[in-house]
Amino acid sequence: MTEQRHAHSGLPEFHLHGPNHDQSKSKVLRLTRNVTIVLLLLMAFGMGKTLFSRWSYGDVLAARAAENVKLHVLVTQPTPASKNSASSKVVLPGTMLGINESQIYARANGYVKQWFKDIGDVAKKGETLAILDIPEVSKQVEEATANFELAKTVYERWKRLRAEDAVSQQELDEKTGIYKQTEAVLKRLRDQLSFGTVVAPFEGTITRRNINVGDLVNLGNTGTAQAMFSMARTDKLHVYVYMPQDRAGQVRVGEEVDLYEPSSPDKPYKGQIARTAGAIDTNTRTLQVDIEVPNPNGKLMPGAYVEAAVKIDPKNVLLVPTNTLIFGAGGPYVAVVVDGKVEKKKVTLGVDYGMTVEVRSGVDAGDELIQNPPDSITPGQVVVIETPPAPPAKRGS
Repeated sequence: MTEQRHAHSGLPEFHLHGPNHDQSKSKVLRLTRNVTIVLLLLMAFGMGKTLFSRWSYGDVLAARAAENVKLHVLVTQPTPASKNSASSKVVLPGTMLGINESQIYARANGYVKQWFKDIGDVAKKGETLAILDIPEVSKQVEEATANFELAKTVYERWKRLRAEDAVSQQELDEKTGIYKQTEAVLKRLRDQLSFGTVVAPFEGTITRRNINVGDLVNLGNTGTAQAMFSMARTDKLHVYVYMPQDRAGQVRVGEEVDLYEPSSPDKPYKGQIARTAGAIDTNTRTLQVDIEVPNPNGKLMPGAYVEAAVKIDPKNVLLVPTNTLIFGAGGPYVAVVVDGKVEKKKVTLGVDYGMTVEVRSGVDAGDELIQNPPDSITPGQVVVIETPPAPPAKRGS
């Protein structure tokens, strides 16, 4: 090549003139043009392929973007409260009381002369519990007896005289009045003296004795007077519980009640609702409920603390899981799926049972509630309901 350049004064062969040189020049131009065309075609093919790819994947990308916007959720439905669920019972505190209890006071001032019943003893109706020494009344009875005997003698004498017409009828009437008056006074004082014998008003167990021999007891249950004995009928007990106003309409007279003592929470005693107050207490906004409990073997004792599980009629109460609730400035809400879109409903809540909560209004039994809704969820948002995975099969099954 160098020799040729030297031979042609350093010029390429196609720059030379002549037929051969013109043919060589044409070949180079054709080659250059062909290469350029090929390159342009390759570039056009590459650009077309890129544009075609973008165009063909545009719909796919749009579909993917739209799919990513959708919220995939799990849903559940409200469940009606059953008679065996936690919402069908209300546990209320109460105290065991005798079906009949009484504080026994003295009906006259006096000293304790003797007592016959101690705590734990059973007394029959009318049985003597204690005897009091009432010296003032005893003296008054002696005086009234003497006056009565004198008035009686005078009355009988004047009655005979009147039969003989020795005295007037008026004089006899006066003696008769004095006689009857002294008789009434004597009877009243003897009745007071009989108050010295304290008897049991009903059959029951002595639960408290507050007297000893020689103690001075006062009349009645006012002032500094103190009860001599406390009695309770223990073959049947009752418990007063107080039902909140919102549950008062669900209490049923005659319904069985389970009673639990703290010492034996797994062994309930059976009771029955005997009656209710029939009115709401304006101070506590509760309904008083009387539960009667049989106690033939005497295992239950008056004064014991118990918890009463009162069954109530759940009626149309709906329960929802607590993980479906959304708490906002306007109160609690739930997110419901309606035609594949989100709809928010405001709800009114009742009793919280931990994993579930009572809903008093706002949802229907057929609503599909979104579980664990995100805070960013908005009404109208498109959602896709997913099916929860089936639980793994147990080995050996």
